[in-house]
Amino acid sequence: MKKTIVLSAALAALAAAQTPQGQQPSSFAGVVRLNKAPISNEVLKVKLPRPVEQKLANGMRLLVVENHKVPTISLQMVIPSGTLQDPEDMRGIADATAALIRLGTKTRNSKELAEAMADVGANISFGSGQDRGYVFVSSLTENFDAALALLADILLNPTFPQDELDKWKTRQKSNLQQAKTNPGSLAFERLYKVLYPSDARQYTLPTVASVDKITREKIIEHHKAYYVPSGELAGIAGDITPRDAAAKLEKALAGWKGGPVKHPSLPMEGPLPEKKVVLISRPNSVQTFLLVANRAIDRMSPDYIECQVMNQVLGSGPSSRLFRNIREAKGYTYGIGSGFSASKVLNFFMANTSVRTEVTEPALAELLKEFQAIRDVPVPAMELADAKGAIVASFVLALENPSGVLSRWLEQREYGLPEDYWDQYSAKVQAVTAADVQRVAKKYVPLDNAQVIAVGDASKIAELLKKFGPVEQTSPDN
Repeated sequence: MKKTIVLSAALAALAAAQTPQGQQPSSFAGVVRLNKAPISNEVLKVKLPRPVEQKLANGMRLLVVENHKVPTISLQMVIPSGTLQDPEDMRGIADATAALIRLGTKTRNSKELAEAMADVGANISFGSGQDRGYVFVSSLTENFDAALALLADILLNPTFPQDELDKWKTRQKSNLQQAKTNPGSLAFERLYKVLYPSDARQYTLPTVASVDKITREKIIEHHKAYYVPSGELAGIAGDITPRDAAAKLEKALAGWKGGPVKHPSLPMEGPLPEKKVVLISRPNSVQTFLLVANRAIDRMSPDYIECQVMNQVLGSGPSSRLFRNIREAKGYTYGIGSGFSASKVLNFFMANTSVRTEVTEPALAELLKEFQAIRDVPVPAMELADAKGAIVASFVLALENPSGVLSRWLEQREYGLPEDYWDQYSAKVQAVTAADVQRVAKKYVPLDNAQVIAVGDASKIAELLKKFGPVEQTSPDN
């Protein structure tokens, strides 16, 4: 979620949040497992540079990761806006605020803002997640003061022009209509209703009616209530000292105050107990989109690292079992993957793929067969070692960028992880055993309680889906 949000971007962000962790592009063909580790265990040992933390006058907690290798600075800030804060009859207002806030201030219209950012080579963007919003700023070191001045103007003086709102609403409604024809969007929309039927998490997209109700006045109210520092986290990484970073933010954002704002508190319930198949009818579809899921872990689960390793074996990337079987061996799909969505508000495991209509039954059977195998049979030593090596290597490579280091520390602070969590991370990944993988697979990979979402031609697949559980048939409009 690293760009100004319109519905198409929101869908992309939603897909990213829901796409299994580590899933790779589906263009890998003929993957050969050579069982050769490219990185030594010594190289994989990590000790993250410690950030300097300071509390700003407006209440924000600032983390600074100093790195002078490249003359750039990046800033990330969290704000308590998010789609879970949307009123029930006006869903979409958090996304609307994020989309429109850069399109005009009291001193500049949208074109002038864009030109001002281009003049100093700055990137300023806003995003809206479920339980929080995001602000991103990046620039060359020499232009960081100018970038912060633009940010302050946008945060403190947005005008939310009516003509821009009208255009946004037109685009939203068009995108909503397109979403109703997209099998993946339909499947994920239904999945959230199945997993979280009793609260606002069930709503992944607004309705046309709710978009129509959004007014400029309501956006201004949302901005005033939720675009505040509110004691949230902020982070700066790059070519700047902690002292200068705090001083620059204090100066630029001296007039930005507000909060505290309470974040949504939602229950993290256990897996749904009964197997179920939901069939979304899409007449004449030549493919079936399949999604198999259930509630699992949140980010604070003590099984989090073991689940990462298990999923690396099962469904993360072109060397995973799901990919090698269902794409490479069977040729049923171009891409398939699995993963956990684990945060403060989400706690589920899922696998998804799109297959030709005529192979819907065998593809789903093979997917569940792999679920059974990861639960019942210990992972061979070499396969387990490869999976752990891939996770650690990916972790280490991400730390080459100061922003990657900062992101880890922001995550550590957000979830209250131990101070040495990332120093110990590689060792804890390497310590995961085949027994650990089997234990978490039995606990979190759904089989007898699998929630299956299928989007396809009901006249051709409804009967065969009954082999996998009781079928509830619905339409894209329900």
